[in-house]
Order: sequence, then structure tokens, then C-alpha cells
Amino acid sequence: MTHHRYLVICICTGLLIACGLRVAAQPASAHPRMQETPLANFVDVSQSAGITAVHQASWDEFSEERPFTDGYLAVGQAWSDYDNDGWVDLYVTGNEAPNVLYHNQHNGAFAVSPLSNSVSLPDVVSGGAVWADYDNDGWRDLYVLAHGANVLFHNEQGQGFTDVTAQAGVGDLGKGTTAAWGDYDGDSFLDLYVANWSCFPKCDPVDPAQAQDRLYHNNGDGTFADASSLLTYDKLLGSAFSASFVDYDNDGDVDLYVVNDKVQNPIGNVLWRNDGADKEGACGGWCWTDVSAEMGADAIVHGMGLALGDYDNDQDIDFYFTNMVEPNVLLRNQGADGFVNETADAGFVAEPTNTVGWGTAFFDYDNDGWLDLYYAATEFIKFNDLQGPLGMMFPFASRIFHNNGSAHFQDATPADWVDNPRPGMGFAYADYDRDGRVDFVSGQWNQGYHLYRNQTDEAGAVGNNWLTIRLIGGGPVSRDAVGARVF
Repeated sequence: MTHHRYLVICICTGLLIACGLRVAAQPASAHPRMQETPLANFVDVSQSAGITAVHQASWDEFSEERPFTDGYLAVGQAWSDYDNDGWVDLYVTGNEAPNVLYHNQHNGAFAVSPLSNSVSLPDVVSGGAVWADYDNDGWRDLYVLAHGANVLFHNEQGQGFTDVTAQAGVGDLGKGTTAAWGDYDGDSFLDLYVANWSCFPKCDPVDPAQAQDRLYHNNGDGTFADASSLLTYDKLLGSAFSASFVDYDNDGDVDLYVVNDKVQNPIGNVLWRNDGADKEGACGGWCWTDVSAEMGADAIVHGMGLALGDYDNDQDIDFYFTNMVEPNVLLRNQGADGFVNETADAGFVAEPTNTVGWGTAFFDYDNDGWLDLYYAATEFIKFNDLQGPLGMMFPFASRIFHNNGSAHFQDATPADWVDNPRPGMGFAYADYDRDGRVDFVSGQWNQGYHLYRNQTDEAGAVGNNWLTIRLIGGGPVSRDAVGARVF
């Protein structure tokens, strides 16, 4: 069978979810050497590249005095070319330490940007972060999630950042973990979904207004309107860790998928189908339908990270989400027949029961035309009642799996990751040095951020090819062409 790859652009948080560019390739039969590609070779270049930001939490041990539900388990890393010089820059959050904006120096190294202080938020407990050009002026803006009010910074043409949260109306007061941008109504302006982690009403002493997720409609004038009422209220109260706009049914508009942590609030994952404008006056202006159960996407798990990608090259988007103390899950998109759990058949083996999977992504680390998979992981010791002592968060080797081109994955984790594990949580990928190989940064809980340079097949022995494309939207398409596909 001939499979053609296509490019998809989506924007989502740097916390636990990653999605990005996938470039059109030739049919699989045109790559006779794909199976010869060497296994993953990623080298930690953090120190030499100048990435020294710390992640500082005031606690790293759960107890009856400091239960799990008081914590803010969040790291944030987000790539974007904020000054439009053609090289991606990096923003990382510090939790209870100041956030840092790094500028790419075009030589494999980074320097703290002179604009960093303006987005450092030293008095905010920050979590995830996501860039998006919400006003279509050609400059990507920055949204920072927090335990408390989130913050939106407007990019002043690469010369500075202005806090426009109050003006824009997106200062959600929940425990924000994930934000996703997508133009759900096709007006060319990116809308915003904010996911909040809460086990309301059982353990969080907050009102429902702070516990629920939020959907904001972009009015096109620099302001947003709360459109959460378009979605079923009860499904907005899950303990959300990840979310993304995604056109799962290939009908040309973006739908919405939310991954929830069942914790003490057993609301499963939610898949909202975008049914378009409310022509009959029955949906309040725009119609969304909960098709989670119908499509087989309603798993009730300790959902953490979310990866989106067409791993089997059949031209629809599949889902992979990480889990806590239970196996991660791969859902294969079968079109009109919904999603089917292919975790075991795809070659994934369950990790030890005290393992927690966090940030995850599909990405093609060896340029063979097939999406591989990464997920960050930690280990909990003495895991038991969420309201009782949980013990410490310990390092556990994060994993890379190689896609062998037949919808099957093989563990390609570098040996030194197993020998010297770090407590990985966050994940975001980009080709920061423009050598054609995708690199990544991973946030390490209560430690810092590590930049891994991809040196897989650096000598070019296999010779797989690559191509970088930058799309510019116009008319009904957002400036960054978020949601576009290129075949």
C-alpha cells in the first residue's frame, strides 16, 4: 500500500503535550533504506548551549500535611521564533523560580534574552506556556499558565512584551495545566482552550468557576469572550492535564480533545466534535457534540500527556496519552469507525506500576518518513492514597520508540538514559540548530531544563532527506496557518 505523509500545524502547550510539523514525503516504497536507520542518538548539550534555567518547587515530597492535591505538577517549555530572525527561541517556566526567555544565537548556543525580565513573572507560580499569533500581526505572542491567574503577553514586534491579560479577558483563575490555540469557527483568529487540573468537588477547596476548563472565542479585536457555555458543563470539571484542537474526522474544521486525570474525579477523556454554526438556534451560537463514547475515546485514566500524529500514515490523526501507574494508551484512528486501542499490538510494553508518564510527542527523529514516539517519565515510591503520604518523585528513564514503518514500535531509548535517568516531565521539540534533525528540550521536575541535540545519523550514512516549510495564512486562515495540511 502507498502511504503519503502530510504536514499538520497545531499549537499547544509546552507542558505535557507536543505537536508540530510533519513534512510530506514520498511513498514508503521510495525509501528502501529506512530500516537501516540507526537508533536514537541524543546528546545533552544544555551547559554548552547555555540552558541553565532552574525549575524550583517548594516541595518534592507528598505527605498528610502537604497532600498531592495541593501541588502544582507543572513544567513548561515552549519554542518560538519571537523576533522573526528565522531561528527558534526558547521560553521555560520556573514554577516558583522566575521564568526565562532564551534567544537563539544562531551558532548552537542560547543567551538570556534582553526581554526575559519582561516575561519572567517572578511572583507567579508558573506552569505551561504556549506561543501563538492571536492577533494576526505576524509576531507570536505568549500565554503562560499558572496556579492562579494566567498571563497573556503581546509581542511588540520582537522589541518587547506587554501584559494584555486584563484587556484580552483571558486571566483564568484556575490551576492551569494546558492551553491550546485553534480557530474553531474559521474566522482567521485563533481561539483558546484552557484546561485546569482540579479534583473538585472532593478535594480542592475552590468554587466550580475556578475548577472548570475554559473555552475563549477570539473576537478579532484583541479581546476574547468566554464561550465555555457552548460545551457541556459537567465535562468541563475534569482534572485536565492536556488538550488540543485537532481535526480528527478530516472534515476541515478543528475538533477538541481533552485528556483528564481521573484522580478523585472520574471524568474520562473528552472528544468534542465541531459541528459548525448554530443554524437552528439550539446550540447557543456554535455547535459542539460530545462523541467521546461513540468514537471510543472516553478512556477513564490518570491521563497526563497527549501526542497527536498520523503514526501509520493513513492520513488521519491518531492519539497517544500517558498515564500514571497504569499503561499508556495508543488510540488508532479508524475513521468513521472511531478509535481502537492498539497499544499492545503496536509493541508498547507496560512500564512498572509505579511509573508516571508525562510529556509525550510523535516526531520523526531519523527522517525516515514515519513518526516515532517520545514520552517523559518519573517514578513514585510508596504510591497509595492520594490524600495520604505518597513518597518521593524519583527519576525514571524517559523513552524513545522507533516506528519501523509497519505500525509497530521498537524501544530505541539510549543506554545512558537508562543508566542515568532524570525525572523528566515536560517536552517540546524543534530543530533549533537548523541541521535537519529534530532536537528537544525536557523539563526536569525540581531541577531544570535539558536540551538534547539530535545526532542520529549525523555522518549521513543513511542519507534520509528533510525539508523545512513556513506557511503564511491569509483570508479565512490564521497568520501562522494553524491547522493547515500540505500533501
